[in-house]
Amino acid sequence: METPGARLRIGVAHGSIRDFGSRGETKNQIDPERARLSNLDYLALGDWHGALKVDARTWYSGTPETDRFQRDEPGSALVVDLQPEHAPTVTPIRTGRFQWLTRDWTVNDEAAFHAECHQLLAGVDAPNTLLQLALAGITSLSERVAMLGRLEGDLGHRLRYLAVRADDLVGRPREEDLATIAVEGMLGTAAAKLSTKIAEGGPNGALAKRALERLFIEYSRE
Repeated sequence: METPGARLRIGVAHGSIRDFGSRGETKNQIDPERARLSNLDYLALGDWHGALKVDARTWYSGTPETDRFQRDEPGSALVVDLQPEHAPTVTPIRTGRFQWLTRDWTVNDEAAFHAECHQLLAGVDAPNTLLQLALAGITSLSERVAMLGRLEGDLGHRLRYLAVRADDLVGRPREEDLATIAVEGMLGTAAAKLSTKIAEGGPNGALAKRALERLFIEYSRE
């Protein structure tokens, strides 16, 4: 569309560019070259829940307050300074209170785990932070119990929200772990039988590993 005499040409649209169309909430496709093709000084887009620069003249402003685990950045608004025949100056201004974070930690001992916790808490406003955490690694069974205990008893109370997936954090019982249970008669007998099945492997081995962990956890609680 021609606009004779116009000092600035500004476009406003809602939809997804091809770069992430599969993740958008709409099937409205917008050419990422639209600003250039239509000779726009600036193209303001909506549909993406985080601020996103497509090119110098095309931005998604995102939402004032994010509401899902999608991007680390909190909600924002964009201050756009436009001058004819010059690229716009775009300044994101934080407007959101909450920050939604997704993290994957690979930890093989308590020291590495506590270091990750310290780094996380040092860099966020904990009461306004929501965390979706996945743990992976191989550690002793007692350390695994201790790590999950801190998440439940410490981070879970400091953060606004905490969801943990620890299926890939494998607790490998050490001899001293089993020895702790072994002093308890029938508990020791059960632990020994489960350890044998773990050594045999297969589906029963995986089930025995979860059972031994549960046995150790219940023993530790007592």
